[in-house]
Amino acid sequence: MAARNTINKVESPALPIPPERNILRTYLDDLNNILRLFFNRLANNVNLLTGEYGGQFIEKPNAVFFSTVDQTATAINTAYPLEFENTYLSEAISIEGTPKTRITPTYSGVYNFQISAELSSNSASSKVVDLWIRRSGVDIGNTAKEHILAGSGGIDDFNYNFNIDVSAGQYIELMWATDDTDAIINYQAASSPRPAIPSTVATVTFVSALPETLPTPP
Repeated sequence: MAARNTINKVESPALPIPPERNILRTYLDDLNNILRLFFNRLANNVNLLTGEYGGQFIEKPNAVFFSTVDQTATAINTAYPLEFENTYLSEAISIEGTPKTRITPTYSGVYNFQISAELSSNSASSKVVDLWIRRSGVDIGNTAKEHILAGSGGIDDFNYNFNIDVSAGQYIELMWATDDTDAIINYQAASSPRPAIPSTVATVTFVSALPETLPTPP
């Protein structure tokens, strides 16, 4: 595959050579050698970053959290935060709170969230399960998703993928509610040949810096 760089390669500058040997010439020779070494290293690093596979050298905030317990609603039509008490990856993003529900980036930015919840029904009647986004204790308008769960013992994977702006010091919670307490978010232990199935999984990645003007929640 041909490289598709849009940034020109960085080249070390041609440093001037003093005309005569004297104390100043010795000083300038030493200075030029130091600068030449610095610019060579700088050019090499920048050219690596702008090369075809330069992304492999870039670190950015990312995290994966998950839960290995059943999560239940003790009352109908009541908001509960999804729990993620286990951490698989955590680079400049942490999970806070007791229980652990608050996904907290260290740095301001736009972040992508991919949420999975394993829904299960303990009775035959149909059940409504809602999921929505809450930022620092405030529900974000027009972010709810509804899922209908039916059949005793039925299991559905409820997925939600979204981008949202988060300022340093803010946190994101994924809230859920149901009209039937027989709807649960279900953890399943390992059973050969498959590994365990977590009740919830949250994957979070940094997308970009915040825009100059923050969006107004709809």
